[in-house]
Amino acid sequence: MITRYKIDWKVPSNIEFFISTNQSGFSREKFKHANFSLNVGDNQTNVQSNINCLKNQLNINHIVFMNQTHSNLVSNVSTNSKYADSDAIFSNDKHIACAVLTADCIPILITNKAGSIIGCIHAGWKGLRHNIIENFFNELSNIKKEDIMVLLGPCISQNNYEVDEDVLNQFPKYSKRFEKVKNGKYKMNLRYIAYDILSEIGITDVTISKSCTFDEGFYSYRKDGITGRFISLIWFKDASR
Repeated sequence: MITRYKIDWKVPSNIEFFISTNQSGFSREKFKHANFSLNVGDNQTNVQSNINCLKNQLNINHIVFMNQTHSNLVSNVSTNSKYADSDAIFSNDKHIACAVLTADCIPILITNKAGSIIGCIHAGWKGLRHNIIENFFNELSNIKKEDIMVLLGPCISQNNYEVDEDVLNQFPKYSKRFEKVKNGKYKMNLRYIAYDILSEIGITDVTISKSCTFDEGFYSYRKDGITGRFISLIWFKDASR
């Protein structure tokens, strides 16, 4: 069984979500235990075992993953989709789950009060800089902003995320979310820049995880370099078998 990260996010009764930790699973050595990425050097059979285990555990047939490249591309996905060349996906297809893989970046899960849409966003500093959040919600322009519900999942905390001045300079509106440190670098608060962006576009129903991937039971690229990716996914209950 893949271990679930517990967080209180109030979603409609027809919506389910899941965030994994790396405490149990089939991956080994640098990738132990529950790596869901086929692109980081892990044994492919072990990764597929993690995916199959999670499908059985959650009673889901079809998970749509993304080919994540820190882009600002958004895709509307369906049962015909397996991998999308995007860093954000959404759907009203009742037979799929939308998934995002992370190891320090923010996994963002989205639904609405009516439970008629699901989606997820992969948001690192490059994605935030290139408007991945704004682009995603431009695609959902038919849904009222006050009806949207967002979860900002576990990501690297400001205390553990040191960046160069050139990154700071790309976020002039959000300089308050950077803390200068003695070596001339800055500690960047990814999750609250994402929160500020959501607020600016009129989305206020936002639940924020306080967990840090660097310190807690998740994968962290900043900490380990070669490592796995944990999964965050959202689906309609109808997606179950």
